[in-house]
Amino acid sequence: MNVRAALAPARPAHSSHAANAPAAARDDALDGMRAAATLLVILIHVGAQGFGRLGERHWWAVNAWESMARVSVPLFFMLTGALLLARSHTVTSLGRRIWRVALPLAAWSVLYLLWFRHAGQHHENWPALIVAGPVVGHLWYLYALIGAYVFVPVLAAFHQHSSVSIKLFCLLFWFIGATLVPLEVTFTAARTVGVDWAVLPLYAGYMALGALLYHGLPALPGARLRAGAWLGWALLSAAIALATWWRSVTLGQSNETFYVYASPLVALSSVAAFVALRALGAAWLPAGSRRQRAVAWFAATSFGVYLVHVWVLFVLEGYGINYRFINPWLGVPLLTLAAAALSALLVGVLQAIPLVRAIVPR
Repeated sequence: MNVRAALAPARPAHSSHAANAPAAARDDALDGMRAAATLLVILIHVGAQGFGRLGERHWWAVNAWESMARVSVPLFFMLTGALLLARSHTVTSLGRRIWRVALPLAAWSVLYLLWFRHAGQHHENWPALIVAGPVVGHLWYLYALIGAYVFVPVLAAFHQHSSVSIKLFCLLFWFIGATLVPLEVTFTAARTVGVDWAVLPLYAGYMALGALLYHGLPALPGARLRAGAWLGWALLSAAIALATWWRSVTLGQSNETFYVYASPLVALSSVAAFVALRALGAAWLPAGSRRQRAVAWFAATSFGVYLVHVWVLFVLEGYGINYRFINPWLGVPLLTLAAAALSALLVGVLQAIPLVRAIVPR
């Protein structure tokens, strides 16, 4: 959902001293990508209920939308890398970033536990429960983001002091170790090569990849590369959907092997989506335009939207509004937009309240 770094207003870093330099101009293309990634996360959660219904008539609608949206979380980590790895960092600056994630995480964990209690679900020892892990599914990302922030100085040093060839070399073996080998183990319960690939963390690789793409490619590349990125995203999304259908039918139940963020198809699709969405933002969001202002506003609320949208979906579900309130081919995207709009309006109100805004920071 990278939450302070990937959901905060995007600012490019032009040198290793950017953390000590005056704030740079806003990067509207990254704001656009952040807004799109936020919508895609919501879309995943809207369709989640229907994925387990393999025999349902409209299962393919859910599968298609979910397959296209699986790039969302990788995009968040790639945005974090794009924004942070060219900067210098201190213990103090990293502490501030971690705090700006940890405080909302604690606050929203308590709020969701209160909601569960209201719904009749009671949990004991809330502090231990929150420390141990997410009390509601989507909050896992904030725990992962805290870990990513701790690792940022290592990745920043790698990004700033390594040649492009070294970066590509490491990312090639990251792709093998973090995506292909886990898939091999899933299917065979064994590894052909006995190398221990645990040194290549999945989300750290996405961060390094995002920095490489952001600083190595123009925001608006040539027409062929743009077309190739959109086509690649579409074809890889179709491949994810078909592979998911095949695996699910083979096992006799819905299976997410090709949905996970370690899936090689998801990793490749995320590269294509990053290039395509950045180019779209660069071309479609001219400074000062209404579109640019609207996207910038939504991007400023998107951290809060990520936190609150699941509660909005809970409330809507209570009124019988879910992914199949109409034909899911239309219902999934329409409910996604409705939930995003309601969440953004709620977050906008919360951001206007002193002290409260700390749990939905921009």
